[in-house]
Amino acid sequence: MSPVLAMASPDRWSDVLSTRIAALGEVIFVHHGVLDRDEVDRYLADAEAHATAAAVGVSTRKRLMNLLVEGLENIRHHTSKELAHTAFAMLVHGAGGFTLLFGNAAPQVIVTALSHRIGILNEMDEADLREHHLKLLANDGRTERGGAGLGLLTLVRKSSGPVVAHVLPRDRDTAFLALELELAC
Repeated sequence: MSPVLAMASPDRWSDVLSTRIAALGEVIFVHHGVLDRDEVDRYLADAEAHATAAAVGVSTRKRLMNLLVEGLENIRHHTSKELAHTAFAMLVHGAGGFTLLFGNAAPQVIVTALSHRIGILNEMDEADLREHHLKLLANDGRTERGGAGLGLLTLVRKSSGPVVAHVLPRDRDTAFLALELELAC
């Protein structure tokens, strides 16, 4: 987990991260606020068009699309209505590959649990991640909205290195959580 980051305004909590990430290359898209299905589709189309134009290999393009679908849909489906306006997503293509950011505000207890879970997943090797994936698929506790952890597991498995969890305090009960992922080309 990253150190706690300073922010200028709770309305623009992601500015510190987005400024740093934007400097890494070409910004393909950046999103602030409520995320709807049409926007998800538009961002996916923009990413696909960019990757195709940049002659990114097919396997990397597929992994990119998997990461984007998972990250954007996690924001859309798992952010409470009261905090939906805090959603943030960004995709940047630089010399080494792609950097993806996904985030939103959530209750402190959830942010803490997710950050801890990401740390555990980051420490697993590919064989452990594969075995864990099979166990989660067999878990009867999954719901239509997920909840079993498959989304986080997919983000860790498909990215090119550890997923970084950035936590920024929001108020007494909630915090902002942003996940930073790399995908090498």
